[in-house]
Amino acid sequence: MPHPVLDLGSNLEENLKRWSNALKGLGAKFAVWEVIYSGKRKWWTAKEISNKLKGKVSPKRVTEVGKKLLGDGLVHQVTDRYPIVYEKIPDVHHHKSRIRSLARNKAKRDALATKRDRSHVTVNIKQSKAKQGEAIEITIDDVDQFKRVRKLNKQKQRPLTPIPESRFKRGLQRLFKDYGEHKDHGGEIDDFYTNQFRIEGKRYSAAFALKGPGVGVKIVTPGKWGKQGNQIQRLVKAPARVFLLQSELQVDEYSIDQLKSLTEHKAHQEGRKLFYGYIDMHDSTRLRKAYPNAFKL
Repeated sequence: MPHPVLDLGSNLEENLKRWSNALKGLGAKFAVWEVIYSGKRKWWTAKEISNKLKGKVSPKRVTEVGKKLLGDGLVHQVTDRYPIVYEKIPDVHHHKSRIRSLARNKAKRDALATKRDRSHVTVNIKQSKAKQGEAIEITIDDVDQFKRVRKLNKQKQRPLTPIPESRFKRGLQRLFKDYGEHKDHGGEIDDFYTNQFRIEGKRYSAAFALKGPGVGVKIVTPGKWGKQGNQIQRLVKAPARVFLLQSELQVDEYSIDQLKSLTEHKAHQEGRKLFYGYIDMHDSTRLRKAYPNAFKL
């Protein structure tokens, strides 16, 4: 199973600061991370982590914390396994002692930031930007194939009755002039993929994760994206430049934050510009009203 490869080098201090800040406070998040990186054991389930902590953190809480650690780039989740399995990231494991020390000491974290700021005086700024990459949030108003929605005021659109995921997917295929097959199965990385996605005339590859009304909730949390709650993680593994979540339900902030964190991490790894965003019930309605023929039966 391949692990995330981090560009440490001159960015080591930045990563150490980010990781230690994610663990500061020494709460459940820190405790779960400590267990995963303890000993020589390779894989841990939520129940095993809870048992190791003598029940002080419940298995359910471990999975909630695990999603945050995943978004922070501090652990790796083994895909296509149930129950969910977490494992070490080699580069994080190599620096675990220093990360632990920084997480426990605010003064050390502040000193690290000061040292990093001083080092920027001698860094070639142009090279640094190219190396770090960036993740940019977009909305449907930025997409050339969705340009008709710009004439619709989002605030005035009452949500339409949700349609099945398969029907929304067909609508996207029509808008992007995609004539391929995108069948659903348990291990797919994304629900829809196209290389015809355009922003201001520039073409990009894009991956979509779609969640229809059959999920049975009003608000889509990270755990509802996929049977194992790892659909967002799998989405960002797609060989794309744009990553979008779509649901005609309400998409909660944790889902958006997880997508943002994972896209930022990938942009940093690849050293290039990536895009992310979400299409919620209101924007789905705007799309369907702007392009009624695309989303008809």
